[in-house]
Amino acid sequence: MTLLENATVMRANLADRLAILQAYDHFRDWRTVDDERVCVLCDRKFTGHEVLISTVGEELELHCPTLNCKSGMHQWVYPGNPLLSETTYEDWWHALGSSNGAEGANGASSLGQI
Repeated sequence: MTLLENATVMRANLADRLAILQAYDHFRDWRTVDDERVCVLCDRKFTGHEVLISTVGEELELHCPTLNCKSGMHQWVYPGNPLLSETTYEDWWHALGSSNGAEGANGASSLGQI
């Protein structure tokens, strides 16, 4: 059985596609359909234009665009800084009591971007 065997692939205009990405991807933010993600299973970089949106019954599902890749949105990361959005990175440093996260105790850089 293939991933989309019991599903219908949905075609959506750009505004609807972005709204679907924003509503269904609770793990990462989508600002535009040009935003990129990397699949951790197949290592493919893709944009919101390429995400497969399917319907299974009345439910919508988002899938990696790579043929036979079974990943979903929870297995997609940001390129370059895969585990954290910039906002999350800044919030993490704020929680530690640092104003910018770039300076260590002696003023030297202690941690760069992941």
